[in-house]
Amino acid sequence: MADADLAAISATNVPPATSARYVYLMTRLRTKQITMEEATELFSLQQGLLNAARAAAARAPAASATTASRLAGVPTLPMPMALSDDTLWTGLLFAGAGAGLLAAVLRRATEGPKPAESGRPS
Repeated sequence: MADADLAAISATNVPPATSARYVYLMTRLRTKQITMEEATELFSLQQGLLNAARAAAARAPAASATTASRLAGVPTLPMPMALSDDTLWTGLLFAGAGAGLLAAVLRRATEGPKPAESGRPS
């Protein structure tokens, strides 16, 4: 791994107690030599970083009146749909079900209905 990559990983906002472990796990991930246990540990470290960033953003001071007046003319975007692992898996499930139904309908349309077989074996 290049020194620039390690410097970029080290420069991120990582708590000092976990920075060495975080850099090690990121290196293992980038070289595709990470185990499931290490991936789980890396995920929990990243979740902790995200939670810390959210907490820091919540503590940020409110915008002043002059900033609010300058932004009054800026249109706001609608609230995005909440994306989580559950919505991802649900979306994939529905997409797969839809693809299966479409394939079955197309197959039936191209091949036609199956002929009825006689009830008695020969």
